[in-house]
Amino acid sequence: MEIFLVIDGVKTGPMTIYEVRDLLRKDKIDTSTLAWIKGMKKWEPLRECPPLKNSIDIEIAETGFDEIVVTKEERDSIKESTKPLSKPKPWIRLWSKFIDILIYFFIGLLFVKIHSENEFFKFIEIVEQLTPERVKSGSITETEIEILRSTSLAIIIAWILTEGILLACFSTTLGKWILNIKTLKLNGKKIDPLTALIRSFYVFVFGFGLCFFPFIIICPVISYFSLMRKKSTQWDRWLKLQITHNELTGMRILSGIFVLFIITNLIGFLLLPPEQIKQINQ
Repeated sequence: MEIFLVIDGVKTGPMTIYEVRDLLRKDKIDTSTLAWIKGMKKWEPLRECPPLKNSIDIEIAETGFDEIVVTKEERDSIKESTKPLSKPKPWIRLWSKFIDILIYFFIGLLFVKIHSENEFFKFIEIVEQLTPERVKSGSITETEIEILRSTSLAIIIAWILTEGILLACFSTTLGKWILNIKTLKLNGKKIDPLTALIRSFYVFVFGFGLCFFPFIIICPVISYFSLMRKKSTQWDRWLKLQITHNELTGMRILSGIFVLFIITNLIGFLLLPPEQIKQINQ
């Protein structure tokens, strides 16, 4: 194939397609350079010539070499954002969630106690007396049901809000942070507040089955097999999120045990009646 070009107002040729490509790469000509090939009715810009119309050389020349070149920083950024998902570690995630749930439980109970101390201790009394026999016999009063409902709702709201805020701000929660776990978008960036709140809600509903029996057993089992099979839970696939696991050192494991000890003692202290607290202070 012989190609003729108009370079600096002078008709030049014939040239092979390889010579034309070489001139393009050296910026001696551009895509608007007039060209003629046997069979064409008139001179046309190179970008319109059939042999080169869909050529990568034309695309490069149109875009500009500087815009196509990828720097080392850009390559590192691409590698970082496209790295494979971490190996699933369900038991470590469960441990971190157990720490977090105790914290949310403490925050919810603390809010109820501050709001109404009488209602708080009524809730504790109702829970202590709540047996399957009482539930079946229907001997629970409307007042007791209302107290159970309102206190449980406070704990659920504390769970969803606290977890959502922490994930949006820090990409982790206290339990996840101790065990070196992060929740991020697939590109490695932080998740936005709305997505963080939705994820917290999904975990409560689909991960723990609203804490209702038997769903509180069924849902975690389903989530476990889903995580092991697809390397991600259903809610993280819906929201296009990833969980990253970094090195878990012995110090972090000890920290997790220590935090569990502290938070369980704080909950125990919170549940003490006023009389016992006075005795301790004396």
